[in-house]
Amino acid sequence: MKIHLECIPCFIKQSLEASRMVTNDKNIHEKVIKEVLKHLQSANFNDSPPELSKDVHEIIRNITQSDDPYKKIKRQSNEKGREFYQNLKKLVEKADDPLLKSIQFAILGNVIDFGTFKRFDINEIINNDINKKFVNQAYPRFKEVLEKSKTILYLADNTGEIFFDKIFLEELLKRDKKIIYAVKANPIINDALVEDAEFAEIDKIAKVIKGDLGQNSSAPGLILKNTSKEFQQIFNSADIVISKGQGNYESLNNSSREIFFLLMIKCHLVADEISIPEGSLVFKVKK
Repeated sequence: MKIHLECIPCFIKQSLEASRMVTNDKNIHEKVIKEVLKHLQSANFNDSPPELSKDVHEIIRNITQSDDPYKKIKRQSNEKGREFYQNLKKLVEKADDPLLKSIQFAILGNVIDFGTFKRFDINEIINNDINKKFVNQAYPRFKEVLEKSKTILYLADNTGEIFFDKIFLEELLKRDKKIIYAVKANPIINDALVEDAEFAEIDKIAKVIKGDLGQNSSAPGLILKNTSKEFQQIFNSADIVISKGQGNYESLNNSSREIFFLLMIKCHLVADEISIPEGSLVFKVKK
């Protein structure tokens, strides 16, 4: 997915939001915005939004002298995700189709995202009829492929939602699958790192790898040309690739291999591109 002009206000808002998380110094806020605006003038609009976001957040970190502006928010998100975990797991166990319900909850976890304008209330969505928001285009194909598969590559997205991922991963584990869980190598917005996966004890049920190992900075979506050789080998050879979140969709939707995308649509540009209403929980396959 390419950058649109409408992406620019999001980058500016993120820049101000992130810099304010680090400091109350308005001079630094101003410097961040000016430098980001300068960079945006030379942006390549043929790139994906995550590629430009990588550069924008590198500017933010350099000026604010903070390696991880969202560190506090990420910790809070993980704690909140852990609070939901046991109750959601019980609901999955009671469901007529536990696998499908675990997929719905994995997507629901994508609500926890500080990289977009939109903020959604998880309790509100759970308490409402989740099925009304669920656009399921991929489940029949997923069950078909899952039955024949041995290895699954799962691309993580945000902190907090990793506990929602865990519920889905545990359902996959019941089917005797080998799971590789790919996180980012460096802090970027509120995306999950190895330490977050370990906090959720995902390392006990899956092999956790840094998808973009070797890069000095990460993007909020895995960009294949920036991923490690290990990741690329697994990406090409895995029986199933599951991609979580809007950022991973934006960076991988033009990939040549089959990918199962799980995301909540938080941007009208993505909604328009895949012709699904904004706010929907989407399970989509790209063949």
